[in-house]
Amino acid sequence: MLRVCLILTMTFLALPQLAEAGRRHHCKSDCVSVCDDGCGTAACSTCGEAAPAQMVEKTVMVPTKVMETRTVTKTVCKPETREETYKVCKRVPETNYVTKEYTVSVPTWETKMVEYTVCKPVYETKTGTKTVMVPTYETKLVDYTVCKPVYETKTGVKTVMVPTWETKMVDYTVCKPVYETKTGTKTVMVPTWETKVVDYTVSKPVWETKTKTCTVMVPTQEQRTGTKTVCKMVPETVTKTRCIDKGCWQTKTSTDCCGCPTTCKVWVPNVVEEAYECTVSKPVTEQVEYTYTVCVMKPEERTTTYKVCNMVTETKQKEVKHMVCVPETKEYTYQVCKMVPETLTKEVKYMVCKPETREYTYQVCNMVSETKQKEVKVKVCVPETREYTYQVCKMVPETKTKEVKYMVCKTETRTKEVPVTTYKTVYEDKVRTCTVMVPTTVTEEIQVPVCKMVPKTIMVPACGSAPVACGCGG
Repeated sequence: MLRVCLILTMTFLALPQLAEAGRRHHCKSDCVSVCDDGCGTAACSTCGEAAPAQMVEKTVMVPTKVMETRTVTKTVCKPETREETYKVCKRVPETNYVTKEYTVSVPTWETKMVEYTVCKPVYETKTGTKTVMVPTYETKLVDYTVCKPVYETKTGVKTVMVPTWETKMVDYTVCKPVYETKTGTKTVMVPTWETKVVDYTVSKPVWETKTKTCTVMVPTQEQRTGTKTVCKMVPETVTKTRCIDKGCWQTKTSTDCCGCPTTCKVWVPNVVEEAYECTVSKPVTEQVEYTYTVCVMKPEERTTTYKVCNMVTETKQKEVKHMVCVPETKEYTYQVCKMVPETLTKEVKYMVCKPETREYTYQVCNMVSETKQKEVKVKVCVPETREYTYQVCKMVPETKTKEVKYMVCKTETRTKEVPVTTYKTVYEDKVRTCTVMVPTTVTEEIQVPVCKMVPKTIMVPACGSAPVACGCGG
């Protein structure tokens, strides 16, 4: 329907353009031999003016959007409360004892002879030669420059502000308090005690004796044998490296701030790594047998008697005093303070600074350079060869024999009763309330847009009455 409306609307808008195209075509067919253009104004000016076309009324169906009321059926879900029965699954435990075999590793100690090697340290004394730098001090004269201050006294003029005190009279306002007594009325709540009877409930305990049988785990101590690891420190020879400074003294010349050359001895380091042997303690683990006590819990059935307390309610009465507040009107007096302004006069001193010219003296410092000499001690190191003795440690291996205990585990099969718990499934019916959305059909009136064809009168050129475009065509 919408597609038909669009086609009719486009046809209605294209009618004037079709009429204009027909008029141009007629003009072009009559003037094609004389005019250069089809229907231009300049092209047909030599042929003559065209007569106006004859217009006629025509009725056209125009699509129009109209709102119509229609009845529609729709489904609405309404809540409804219902009861439903469902099943609840419960698992009830049941314990049974089953005999089970298990394998235990029983430790057994055995003895064997083991050979091991021990390194014994053997010390040997050796003699070596080393060069030592012996420091020696020498004295020499050094020139240095000193700046000496020379002071000069000068005179100047400056302006100083000299303070002077003057007196004047000043008015100021002071507020004095004036008290006034007034009388007012207020309502006071006066407490009064009243008595009333109140019921209250008391729970009285009633004791009942019951008997039950229970299994108690009784602790029992047992002696067992085990092994533990003991750590011992064994000496061992290890090769390590150390850094030795094999540097030397060198002469270095520098210039100070005054431009004088200075010579001094500087130590130039030369760090060299050297290997040496040392004895360290190495930890060695060993298995040792020991006895320990274990607490084992054994089950034992016992019968116990216990009391059960049942609370029985009982209603009693008692007199209770409660406070009631009664309103009472009382008169009271209070003071109101008013501040009254009062003008006073006082004498005030104020400072006035007046300029005054004065002379003053000041000193100017001029630095004059002066050359002096001083004795300086210089440290000089002289090489000297010395002999020294040192000890060298050598580790000599030695084989020894010892008796060692080691553990061998042997398997042993034993039997024990193990509790096995199985669960039985028990179903139970329960009722619950739930809300269900029930669909209901409802009739409703709605406004729907509808496209309708409405007749409309328009002016269009009449068929067969096309005007002659140019007078030259006949």
